[in-house]
Amino acid sequence: MISIAGVLEVDRRQTMFTGIGHNDVHRLVSALEPFPVDFHRVPWTDRLVAAVTGHEFHLIFAGYPPLGMSLELFVTALRHPGSASREAGLVVIADPRSLETARRLLGRGVNRVHSRGDGTEEIVESARPLLDVAPRVRVRAPVELITAGHGRVLTARCLTEDLSATGMLVSCPTPAPAGATVDFELAIPGEATPIRGQARVARQTDPIRERVLGVGASFLSFADRDQERLHAALQEL
Repeated sequence: MISIAGVLEVDRRQTMFTGIGHNDVHRLVSALEPFPVDFHRVPWTDRLVAAVTGHEFHLIFAGYPPLGMSLELFVTALRHPGSASREAGLVVIADPRSLETARRLLGRGVNRVHSRGDGTEEIVESARPLLDVAPRVRVRAPVELITAGHGRVLTARCLTEDLSATGMLVSCPTPAPAGATVDFELAIPGEATPIRGQARVARQTDPIRERVLGVGASFLSFADRDQERLHAALQEL
């Protein structure tokens, strides 16, 4: 297990444990080790908010009830539009006496709730889908984001900052609002024609923290065989 002071590898899933006892951490780490996962343990202190907002984590296991800062406050910081870990899966491991209270946060920033008495396999199986975050590749490629509304078609000429099989971080002078659906044409190096499809704007970037003015977008659909072309191109980048 390493600390967040280490380099976070973009091709591996970054998993954090906080507010959880040693024995529970050990059993979960042992079960997750076959997967491409890096493990981090951060105490439930003020450092925790700085860690999740400043570094991208894909999966977080948090104990409940916490000591000090409330879980609600942590969830608010985690899901803030400027948080680097906004899309992380959050699994709460609750004391059996507090299980029902913890479950009230399901769908309100918490993805899974388990009792500390639940089996390791049960917890890991429920958390596995939350690890399915495609690895990102840092690449600057021209991309056009096309929106239609109020009888007009607007085309923004942008550049990707990073790219994955499921989405992209885009530098764009006129970011579309979160939730907007856009058509895109992505000119990946080595491809004769642009990769086309539709994407949804998941969030606007924080220009101060990320040093990028733009959006994070998730792919919704692709034209023809363009999804296969994208997957093949990512293998070469």
